[in-house]
Order: sequence, then structure tokens, then C-alpha cells
Amino acid sequence: MDTRNIDRAALKAPSARVTGSNLDTLVPEYFASLELTEEEALINALDDAKQWLHRHREKLDGSNYDPAKSEAEILERVAPDALQNIQDVEGDRFVALDDQNQLKFNTLSLRPLTQEVARTLSNFLEPTRRMRLFQSGRNWYPPRGYMGWHTNSNVQGFRLYCSHAEEPSASFFRYQDPESLKIETLWDEEGWNFRCFRTDLKPLWHCVYSETDRISFGYGLQFPIE
Repeated sequence: MDTRNIDRAALKAPSARVTGSNLDTLVPEYFASLELTEEEALINALDDAKQWLHRHREKLDGSNYDPAKSEAEILERVAPDALQNIQDVEGDRFVALDDQNQLKFNTLSLRPLTQEVARTLSNFLEPTRRMRLFQSGRNWYPPRGYMGWHTNSNVQGFRLYCSHAEEPSASFFRYQDPESLKIETLWDEEGWNFRCFRTDLKPLWHCVYSETDRISFGYGLQFPIE
């Protein structure tokens, strides 16, 4: 698996629709939760990274976090009506930009974790063609944290998010099914949650909300067309 730094040209490159990996059945349409909680080495690496962040919280970028933002205002930003308004006005929105309330740590590489994610995914997905793995979205949602509706559809491939919630049913990942247009809300279990979705078919609109500390390590997966 290629885990080197991916330049902008590579991110814009096409990714194979049929991946030649277990993702073809694990994510048959647009979205799926992955069963990775029994991968002990991965869980240990995630726990180590999470504990490091707790010890070095001063290194996180807090420029997009306002602890005084009201719960009502935040819930309005992740509501279906907000999505409809964005679709009507903007058409597509690749990233949430200022429509968020969270701490970020995109500049921290945490390389041992990325190496373990790559090893675990190689065994779990059994790819038969080259697979690129790159960091994509590293977010700490404190209470009243959120990320507004967006699609990530400017980069082909898949997104995997490994998210840790301190409490059960106190944070969620919400998305709109591209076919039925139904809004699905997936409340986090306590501990680690693993969710994967495609960005190379129809746009999958999604957002995040949290009433507890929720730390998310995001990765992009591409299967380059050689």
C-alpha cells in the first residue's frame, strides 16, 4: 500500500470504481460501517494516538472552535433543512469550510498510527491492485462540536473515519442516501466507531454533531487507474 505524501495532482486523479478489494462487497453502494473493533493492534495504535492528543492538547488548532456557540444553533446547522438550503444555493459543497465548531489536528502526522492503519487495511481488504492511503480530516469535537453538511466529492475513492466517542449515543454521523434521499443518523457507540463511504459515485452529503468529546482520525483511500 502506498502511504507516501500524496500531492494535489494525485488527489485529483481518477480512482477505479471496481477496486479489486473487499470494499467491493463491504461498501456495495455508498456507505457502510466496518467491523474493525476486534483488530487489537489497530485499536492499540488508535488509543495511543488519542492519549497523545490528550497529553498535547495545546498543539491542536482551536481557531474553528467557539465553546459559547449554542446547542440550538449547532443542531440547526446539521438539520435536513440546512442541507436543503445548501443544495439549493451551492449545488455541491466539497468541504465544510467555516461551517464547523471543532478542534483540528491535520498538521500532526502521527505516523505510527498511519502505518498500523495501512497494515490493518491491507489484511482486512486484501486489495489486488495498488491502494493509496492518505490522511484526510483529523478532528476533535468537544461538547457542542459539529461539522456542517459537505460531500468530499472533489477527491475520488473512499473515506474511512475511525472515531472515538467518550459516551454512547451522544454524537452522530448523519448522511443523505444518494438514491432514496433519506436522511440517516448513526449515533456513535462508546469507544471506537469505523465508517466508510464512497466519494466517486453520486455525492454523499454528510455532517457530524457531538455532545461529548469525539476524536476522529480520517483517511482517504484511492485505487489509481494506471
